[in-house]
Amino acid sequence: MGSALALAALAAACGGSSGPMKELRPGQPGTAGAGATDSGTAGSGGTAGATGTAGATGTAGAAGSLACSDLFTPTLQTFSIDISASDWAAIQSEFLTAGALMDNAFVQYQPVLYPIVFHYGSETVSDAFIHLRGDSSWREAAEFDGAAGKMQFGIVFDQTNPNGSFHGISKLKFDMPRTDPTFLRDRLSYSWLRSIGRPGVCTTSGQLMVNGSLYGLYVAEDHFGKRLLSQFFPGNADGDLLDGGWTAVTNQLNPNTARQKQFWAATTPAAMRAIIDVPNSFLSWAAEMMLDDADGYWGGDHNFYIYDQGAAGYLFLSHDLDSTLDYLGRFDSDPITWWSVREDWTLPIPQHYLIMLGDDGDGGLKSEYVEAVRAMVKQYDGAKLQSWIDDWSAQIRDAVAADPHKPTDMTMQDFDDAIALARRGFTDRADYVNSWLACHDSGSGADQDGDGVIWCNDCRDDMASVHPGAAEVCGNLIDDNCNGVVDEGCP
Repeated sequence: MGSALALAALAAACGGSSGPMKELRPGQPGTAGAGATDSGTAGSGGTAGATGTAGATGTAGAAGSLACSDLFTPTLQTFSIDISASDWAAIQSEFLTAGALMDNAFVQYQPVLYPIVFHYGSETVSDAFIHLRGDSSWREAAEFDGAAGKMQFGIVFDQTNPNGSFHGISKLKFDMPRTDPTFLRDRLSYSWLRSIGRPGVCTTSGQLMVNGSLYGLYVAEDHFGKRLLSQFFPGNADGDLLDGGWTAVTNQLNPNTARQKQFWAATTPAAMRAIIDVPNSFLSWAAEMMLDDADGYWGGDHNFYIYDQGAAGYLFLSHDLDSTLDYLGRFDSDPITWWSVREDWTLPIPQHYLIMLGDDGDGGLKSEYVEAVRAMVKQYDGAKLQSWIDDWSAQIRDAVAADPHKPTDMTMQDFDDAIALARRGFTDRADYVNSWLACHDSGSGADQDGDGVIWCNDCRDDMASVHPGAAEVCGNLIDDNCNGVVDEGCP
């Protein structure tokens, strides 16, 4: 299947998801100046009236339909909210209480929506709402930093008026897990995706002020919804966007469950090709591979979207990229058997990835994926990425130092070291993938463990008993034959 995905290069400065339905906390919201003029008609630049009534999101202006909102200008932005003392106390309590929930209870938890007044420069939105967001990052901040932990937020401009927006944005996300000492992973990763024409949200760095006081530094992000789908799938933006392949982000009241079932029922290459846009999905996986994403569909199992393009099939889209770049502390994850450098990995390898891995004949899915890897490494400009991290780390360094809610054990030396590691990683990752391709193409390379399999074809070149074709040893919790499955065929 093919895709009508728009592949035009986007502005490098531009760098997401809907959570479950939020519980609404009673308040007395006013009328919004949500990205509209006083008449409620959106302007080309998204300029708002001081306290105007929200209009529907307008047509893109001179910057073009692929441009980011000016909220994501590549500078250090400042956003402010006013929230009542009682609601602020409630959201802080919710952060700790819900953050202590166990796995299933946390997944089922519905964050509360609190009314706020939102400020950006001289503009004010008086009927916005705020809610907590995050998954493991929420729980880690609550566990390790307690009341000093940094809360992550979503700000909603379309709760009162379903067509409301601010500068064309219906929802604004403030992301910053304690595991990102660069404060830049999401911004860098999404910006690279957009620069090569891959779908991704717009981002920038932003400080959040709460009731007049600095709360913290974040990556401010757009919401991955209808507006972004219209950018990347012009004329075909009404399909189902599914978070993790399950939760409807668009068409929430009536997703096409028959096609969703077909997606999850695919267990063969033919069935996979019948429901998935394989060429473009493989480019998404390969892009995550270049970013060394530790919890996307490549390199993980749960942070991804699929978008139903209709006849073209479902397309995998990258989502939540704050575990990329320097996150693993190394840049030699195998482009195919990425789990080989992560000895603590215990989760199953994703279903459709295993189908690709097993279809290794001539013209099979595996060879098609290798070509996607080749295409992505050619678009990976390490020098450009290094220039971004140089400029943007200088932009935010003082804000990192001033952040009152950065991790309690973090120092500025940690920030400098993380920036240096990520900067080096841009070239190290490209060098590693290019060397892997050279080994793959030539069929010759080192065999460190002497098991007769060259390193680029061996998922563990440091363990002679592990290689393609090896017998599976039951109970050792090792993928002995490099097929992505541990202990298969064992009782």
